[in-house]
Amino acid sequence: MNSHKLQFPNVLRRLVDAVERLSEDDLSKLGDESYSIEIRLTRKRNKDDAITPIQEVDLANVIEKLTNFPSREDAQQFLDANFSTRKSVELIARKLDIPISRQDKVEILRDKVIEATVGARVRSQAIQGGKV
Repeated sequence: MNSHKLQFPNVLRRLVDAVERLSEDDLSKLGDESYSIEIRLTRKRNKDDAITPIQEVDLANVIEKLTNFPSREDAQQFLDANFSTRKSVELIARKLDIPISRQDKVEILRDKVIEATVGARVRSQAIQGGKV
């Protein structure tokens, strides 16, 4: 028997499971001819595979380092070089209790982290009349 024929029942079962998880609104759109149907496949992540370099780093040290940079630009270069993914920057932002939106791009998150660390210190120094 062809291997595709053997996989077909499993594929149909998975499609049915996906359709059952749709909202009522999405289900009504399935029957509407003005909507097209697209199938997107994504790989499930294993808990063990999800270990990122940022998890191995002490976030408190990263935050302290960010706070001690003399300028926002230096902090920006550090983040660009060491934390290139949204997820890694998001972990830092969460540690700082910065509000995060799902729509925030990595650049926006970096700006928020910089403003919460080095930006706060620079702003405070400017208010106190110290050097910037």
